[in-house]
Amino acid sequence: MAVAVSLRQVRKLFGATEVIHGVSLDIAPGEFVVLVGPSGCGKSTLLRMIAGLEDVSSGEIRIDGAPVNNIDPADRDIAMVFQSYALYPHMTVRENLAFGLNARGFDAATKAQKIASTAALLGLEALLDRYPRNLSGGQQQRVAMGRAMVRNPRVFLFDEPLSNLDAKLRAQMRVEVKALHKRLKTTAIYVTHDQIEAMTMADRIVLMRGGHIEQIGTPLELYDRPASTFVAQFIGSPTMNMLHGKAKLNKAGFVLETEEGMHFPLPPNANVQADQPIILGLRPEHLSMSDGGMPYTIDLIEPLGREILLYGVFGRTPICVASGHRLAIETGTTVGLGYDVRNACVFDCVSERSLCHGR
Repeated sequence: MAVAVSLRQVRKLFGATEVIHGVSLDIAPGEFVVLVGPSGCGKSTLLRMIAGLEDVSSGEIRIDGAPVNNIDPADRDIAMVFQSYALYPHMTVRENLAFGLNARGFDAATKAQKIASTAALLGLEALLDRYPRNLSGGQQQRVAMGRAMVRNPRVFLFDEPLSNLDAKLRAQMRVEVKALHKRLKTTAIYVTHDQIEAMTMADRIVLMRGGHIEQIGTPLELYDRPASTFVAQFIGSPTMNMLHGKAKLNKAGFVLETEEGMHFPLPPNANVQADQPIILGLRPEHLSMSDGGMPYTIDLIEPLGREILLYGVFGRTPICVASGHRLAIETGTTVGLGYDVRNACVFDCVSERSLCHGR
């Protein structure tokens, strides 16, 4: 049965250095939550505290409503899948799967049934008598997941489990992990630095920065309504374009005025004041060629098959445009560029927080 996990003002200090700064988070039963952020943001430390591998300096962690701060890792009924797979090289796949069951006193028939059902679920039936050295990276990762799954834990923890795989296999394993979660419906907390993994796998994303939570939400909430410039530029590839200037009021409403005197309309839900230093954020796919648009000279073209990326500048600001059409265009060409103002984001220059109502 899936359980809830909650953190209340959790802090972690290494000596005098505080690396987790009062994090509070509620994870619903059966939810797949991804902790994402750059290296050093504290996501793996937070995961290890939930697992009991790191002590909590202050605050409280609860699993299924019960505090677990002082409970040993082995008694939390949590399974963790590591980046390194952590398989026992001298044991077969069958023996690796059985390892966690042996410590819990299951009889031989129950162990055999659990191993068989887990192997069938992960496509490992033909590999049960092989050793880890005879397996591919993807097969080893399946065994690592199987060892976690076989004892039916209350919570799954994943610490960058796909980092050692090549790009094609990572994409395949993302699909497989998410499909497994839908079948098992076990609460899962997944750590990655890869925003694509976060976007494609999460029910909700927890984006971390410097030991703090920057924003929590569904993948599309973070993509469409980023709470800060950090979120806007971390989530999405290519990254969001950022135009700096001041808010100016004209007959049509507020616009961004750049240093070069270029004017860019702001969305109607932007909460700005005249002459306020602001940042206008535009996703590359929200820009398009437009008669009478802002002059944009193309410096570089990247054809990617399903889309074409154009690189150039507005004034002195580098701008990337993502077009879903195969354009017959060359570098050095100057075109007009426009955007749908409803998709634009606006941020305060000082706080870097969103200025759009409802964002």
